[in-house]
Amino acid sequence: MPKSTAITTPLREAITSCFKATTHLSTGDVDVAAPAEAIFDIWKGVQDGTAHFSFESDCQIAYDAPQGFRLKLDILEIGAGPVDRIHVAEPLHDGSVASVSDLLLMRAVTVIDRGTHGDVLDFEWLLSELVKTSQLPQIDEEELGWLVKAVESRLGMVGRLVVAALLSSQNAAAAGQLCGMNNFVSNR
Repeated sequence: MPKSTAITTPLREAITSCFKATTHLSTGDVDVAAPAEAIFDIWKGVQDGTAHFSFESDCQIAYDAPQGFRLKLDILEIGAGPVDRIHVAEPLHDGSVASVSDLLLMRAVTVIDRGTHGDVLDFEWLLSELVKTSQLPQIDEEELGWLVKAVESRLGMVGRLVVAALLSSQNAAAAGQLCGMNNFVSNR
């Protein structure tokens, strides 16, 4: 069974190094999730032999970190598949990363779809990080559905209450659902 482990300094440095190198592949907007144009630019850069990048046998992009190990890049197209949009992108070096709230919403999908122990640990950690900022952005019905399912299936009543407290007034119905109060909005 997977265990929760801290990211070591060499791994953190390798991830940062990989991110920095990826953002230099002739694109201004690279993240784990990127627009189709950025993915094309990254793919072309790897294909053209950009240092430290290569394709694995399964066509996944790999990065040979200066720390002596290999990282694989999972690049998803925004608007296709599990990432419909990024609510808030935060700058990091020459690119940007999805906000903690966006990562939580994406992880909620994997908790429901796969539900591995590691997925649940990631979800719980992201939720604990989000509590520090005390808010979720306004999210659509589908995103609410995934979040509600993930919270209800994995975190019990305390988790439900935490997420309900984070939901904005635009998400009052979902907050009520998490608290087990189906008439939450109509009784206000």
